[in-house]
Amino acid sequence: MRILSLDTSFSSFNFSIIEDGRVRLLHYLDSSRKTLENLPGLLSDIGIRVGDFDAFAVSVGVGYLTSVRIGVTFMKTTAYLLRRPIVSYENLFILSRYTPLKVRKVPFLRVSTNTFYRVEEETLSEIKLHQGERIEGVGVSLEVFREFSPTEESFLYPLFPFSSYGGLYAYRFLKEHPRGEDPFRIEPVYVKPPL
Repeated sequence: MRILSLDTSFSSFNFSIIEDGRVRLLHYLDSSRKTLENLPGLLSDIGIRVGDFDAFAVSVGVGYLTSVRIGVTFMKTTAYLLRRPIVSYENLFILSRYTPLKVRKVPFLRVSTNTFYRVEEETLSEIKLHQGERIEGVGVSLEVFREFSPTEESFLYPLFPFSSYGGLYAYRFLKEHPRGEDPFRIEPVYVKPPL
């Protein structure tokens, strides 16, 4: 099974190709151009045809809403038109799931002026907006967000390939649910700070 996984959550976007449960390609692009300008041309430029994939995976955030919406709409439309399964993944969930720490994890990401987090205990909490409180556990995020950690201790990645881990998650999901998700029910994560 070949899966194209796309993450457009931040100013740089990345996509991965997963083949039979293994990452075959990871491509990162950090550009001053907008996601909508980059996406179709980039795939074409490096010889990727969406019709060559059996399924699709897409990040629904947390992240910058405009770029997340572009990625989600592109992948949903592609999956729908090609009649292929699609699986969505949420970045804080992926950070928690694929960070091999046996402690209480607090995955967090900074979006504009807001830090969003979840707390992993027996299950993963809902997405919360950090409002300055200290949280017990080990913060898990990217090195670039070090100063925004809601915890005393942090485990920080220099780079975290959301599209690769999201694609691996989708591969496992499709093994149990071969039809994937209903593309009309996939929406970006909307978390608004209080007024």
